Amino acid sequence: MGTYLGEVPAAGEPMRVASCVEWLLAPNPSAWTFEGTNTWIVGVPGGSTCAVIDPGPDDARHVEALRRAVGRRSVSTVLITHDHDDHHGATDAVLRWSGATLLDATAAARRSVTVADGIDATVLSTPGHTRDSVCILLPAHREIFTGDTILGSGSPMVRPSLMADMLRTLRTLAELGARSHVTVRPGHGPVLDSLADAAKRRLAARLRRIAQVAALTDEDSGLTVDELVTAMYPNLTDPDVRRAAASSVEAIQRYLAASEPVGSEARA
Repeated sequence: MGTYLGEVPAAGEPMRVASCVEWLLAPNPSAWTFEGTNTWIVGVPGGSTCAVIDPGPDDARHVEALRRAVGRRSVSTVLITHDHDDHHGATDAVLRWSGATLLDATAAARRSVTVADGIDATVLSTPGHTRDSVCILLPAHREIFTGDTILGSGSPMVRPSLMADMLRTLRTLAELGARSHVTVRPGHGPVLDSLADAAKRRLAARLRRIAQVAALTDEDSGLTVDELVTAMYPNLTDPDVRRAAASSVEAIQRYLAASEPVGSEARA
């Protein structure tokens, strides 16, 4: 999973974790969000502007904590890693009080954009968790904000039609991390010190799960998705987490059915 860099901060208490990054945890812990959603403030100490990555849920306490953390700085840009309420629910409130611009991630993909006080970011299309998922790279600072594409611990749900996309995304991120050391700032959970390591481990975990489904399917057992989840995750009892696992299992089934080379790859 990569090495954890420190503990998750207390909700509502901003923590500077790098020369241009502050971390603010939202007060929305759950089986889906773990300790809560991570909101990231990008800006140099003493700078006049900053950017906000994933403003978090529509929660007045979190919005006020973000406002206090920003202080006298102007929020120049708001960026969203994917369209889930726990990441973008506070966007409208933040835009109203800050006057910031919401970056169109699709339009910005693969090009450099200045987000705050000379800090440049590159938006990378990284579908898998959702079709619209992106990661936001700060090349000069070797920081990447991964939303739910790479979590601080565990693996995110994959939409049923997006397993092939998730595998391609993880390979791309592993290659990016292999070229230069990059720190991972995830949408949930603690920071990871190595993008290459985190992406490779998660890719290996996905391939192991694909192999597991393939083996169970080869037995021609006629197992339902729910029965496959029980067989693969015997200790998983939380109904919300089981639904997430079921989505990923269904994604594996579709992936195996769609492409012949996948079976041999999954067993490698």
